[in-house]
Amino acid sequence: MIHVTFSPSTPTAVVRPVVIDPAARCFLLVPAEHQGTECWSVPAVPVRVGESYRRTAVRYLRRQAGLPPVRITPVVGVLPAIDDRRQTEYVVLARPVAEAWPPDVRALLGDGARWWSTAQLRDAGVRVEPDSLPLLMDGYWEGWLPDGVIALE
Repeated sequence: MIHVTFSPSTPTAVVRPVVIDPAARCFLLVPAEHQGTECWSVPAVPVRVGESYRRTAVRYLRRQAGLPPVRITPVVGVLPAIDDRRQTEYVVLARPVAEAWPPDVRALLGDGARWWSTAQLRDAGVRVEPDSLPLLMDGYWEGWLPDGVIALE
């Protein structure tokens, strides 16, 4: 089981891999708690010294979560280290190399993992961490985000 936690003593950078299903236009989130409030989130994985955030995402998804081969999309969101965020966060989108994810992909990400669309999140009034994730996903799905690094401030 993968449990999402937020720790005040963190490294200088983390990567937040988002498992996406392009055909269904949805992404996997897991139940979490942030600043005492329940929310839905994606894992925050420390970036090792000398390792790129893309490499960190692949390592985590393949080795720790046990997902099949992944492809990291060219769109990357960046949350700078400001205010209560003590490290830079890179939000990367991971899609399957194959045509679709295997049926058990939810269980591999963790207990309670659920596929969400941005419309479902808004309709349910669900809190998401990072809070700019639905906007990033809308931009990706609708194609108005350029490839490359996007500031999510």
